[in-house]
Amino acid sequence: MTAPAAPARRRRRWSFVLVALLLGLVGAALLAELAFRCFWTLPPGFAEFQQAGMYVATPDQDTALRPGYRGTLRIGDSDVTTAVAIDSLGLRGVDPGPRRPGERRLLVVGDSLVFGYGVEAGQALPARLEQELRAGGVPVAVGNGGVPGYGSRHAVAHMARLDGPFGADAFVLCGFLGNDAMDDVSPRRTVYAGLLLQGPMARLVHTSWRARLALRSRAALWFETWIFTNRPQWSPLAQLAPDAEDLARTAGFPPDAQQHAGLFLDVADANAAWPAGAPPVIPRVLQALRDSLQRAKGLAGARPLWFVILPTVWQVDEGRRLARLAELGFAPADFRRGLAQERWAAVARELGVRVLDATPVLAAEPDPNGLFIADGGHLSVRGNEVVGRWLAAELAPALR
Repeated sequence: MTAPAAPARRRRRWSFVLVALLLGLVGAALLAELAFRCFWTLPPGFAEFQQAGMYVATPDQDTALRPGYRGTLRIGDSDVTTAVAIDSLGLRGVDPGPRRPGERRLLVVGDSLVFGYGVEAGQALPARLEQELRAGGVPVAVGNGGVPGYGSRHAVAHMARLDGPFGADAFVLCGFLGNDAMDDVSPRRTVYAGLLLQGPMARLVHTSWRARLALRSRAALWFETWIFTNRPQWSPLAQLAPDAEDLARTAGFPPDAQQHAGLFLDVADANAAWPAGAPPVIPRVLQALRDSLQRAKGLAGARPLWFVILPTVWQVDEGRRLARLAELGFAPADFRRGLAQERWAAVARELGVRVLDATPVLAAEPDPNGLFIADGGHLSVRGNEVVGRWLAAELAPALR
């Protein structure tokens, strides 16, 4: 009557072996993940992974900075990092808290230049602007509504979301010559694992479990990167068909290699397109800006609104501009310095929006190159200081 004990012991032994194997596999996976996180350096193309957790999807199907986020941001390929603290409203910097008696509130929106990529929050343009205004006797709290990756349409949507909670009395919408035109025609976006995704990845993350795993695991990301490099036919990214809507949105724009610093916006022929025969580019760029400024003007109502044009070092330094155009394969004679600024300013004036161009201010400095960080697009500590001081002098009369 005791014979069944042996099979029971064998079953328990196999159960123990299976559990031990499972735990061993889980342990090995965790160790592999830890090893990749500690020792694998992400390629430059994966720089956005350092921002994991920083973004959140918004109810209007846009993206914004996650309220309460705390982290650090490595600048390019350097070892320089800056602290990132997002307040309860989704603004970078210190939460403004309740309004003080007599205090005015100015909301500044835009992309990474407003956010202050490459500098600390207290050194970014909105903070510098507040310091200068307060020093001039204007009691104002300036909100940093900059979000890396925004174009003008995203910035205005963010302006609408922040207006009520922040309690803005006036607005500054910053336009960046470096990439706003491309960001305004950028493909659809989504947020996954706190990462801002667009284009093929934004579509793939909704259809591929491998893509979702790679965005959460460094080991899986390394594996997918190896596959894409060595066996692209096995990669879900390589198998994803182009999106017709995305292609139509960017039809006629120069290829990625020629979009650097937005220098193509200075093209003398407003009907130019890359490649030839595609829809003209400049009218579409200006229409996108016109739509954004029209909406911003409606949101501001009777409150002051300024449109501020911010350049890269290549719009400021003429020698570097000409050299870069030639490097990009453009004929410099086909491009006129400052034409993009003139076109943007004309759109703003057409709508009755006050416009200010920071290009002459930066160009007048003794060392224009020192006004930008190493990437040439984002303002350095000194650059933010110069623009903040100039902008405060321009805005102060209307804010008193």
